[in-house]
Amino acid sequence: MENIIESMTANPVYLAIAVILALVVVYGFIKKIIKLVLVAASVFVLYVAYLHYTGKDTDEITKSVTKTAEKYKDAVTKTAEKIKESAVEKLEEEAAKKAAELLENN
Repeated sequence: MENIIESMTANPVYLAIAVILALVVVYGFIKKIIKLVLVAASVFVLYVAYLHYTGKDTDEITKSVTKTAEKYKDAVTKTAEKIKESAVEKLEEEAAKKAAELLENN
């Protein structure tokens, strides 16, 4: 395992390939999550339409779903911002390390 990590960090081509593969995996995961959310939303819309068609009260359901959606939206936005800040900080640290190594070698 250590040999793999050392070879990937030593060779920028391997590192680039690993980053691209990681991005493809993350993209696929996000794509599946979005599909799941869309299917769940479609089922919910059909359920509300059924309730409306049968004459049941849908006001309470739509209000509670709106509140929940706003909470999730805020949570996802905060989490995305934290991840973005963390990634930027890590990239800056790595760039500073590489720059220091280059300056030491020259």
